[in-house]
Amino acid sequence: MLLYLDNICKSYKISGEKISVLSHLNFSAQRGEIISITGRSGCGKTTLLNIINGLCRPDSGNIFFHDKKVPLWCDISMSSLRNKKIGQIFQTFRLIDNETVLSNVLLPARIKGKVNKEVIEQAHNLLKDTGLWMYKEQKAGLLSGGQKQRVALARALINNPEIILADEPTANLDNDTSKEIFNILINLKQQGRCIIIATHDPYMLKLADKTYKMENGKILKSDVKNTTRNRLRNSHS
Repeated sequence: MLLYLDNICKSYKISGEKISVLSHLNFSAQRGEIISITGRSGCGKTTLLNIINGLCRPDSGNIFFHDKKVPLWCDISMSSLRNKKIGQIFQTFRLIDNETVLSNVLLPARIKGKVNKEVIEQAHNLLKDTGLWMYKEQKAGLLSGGQKQRVALARALINNPEIILADEPTANLDNDTSKEIFNILINLKQQGRCIIIATHDPYMLKLADKTYKMENGKILKSDVKNTTRNRLRNSHS
């Protein structure tokens, strides 16, 4: 099992009142899967993604990565896991506008302390794969929304993560650009990456191998497509 969340609870205090965001939630993900998480605003989708990437610590419960318990109390371990194993794509891109496209893509590698000839070559290849090679020296702030999202995607991939988290990645994009992002995500799935997406996009939901519907911090329903069932059956035969 690549990723397993066991009995996760998370709450916040607002004006002295305890508000439950995630309630005894269980969640699993395998390599080569696209998983969509859907539900109304405030249902806990973004909190779930932030717990997976270590930006948010649960009140209780455990996270297992490759069947090993993740030390949630250790900020250094969580930061290392996030930087080395998890890539993230945000709805609002979160690029450094006055830096070049190439510099933005290389940022996670700089945080990791590993920018060498091979990593720069990988960044160049990612920019070619995402159709951004001609913009590599362009300031990120001058790009269109679709171009910015592709920069964010290349940045998420620079450290070769096993898991890619995406929070409403197509919310600010037109249909044509959204389809470009979908095609890139399908290619990543075929490479064995696990992609977890919080989304309302009907096409993205159709694309997913699994869809989890969340409400009030709980997963109410899951839909597993036949492709996933067959792949799991074949892997155990």
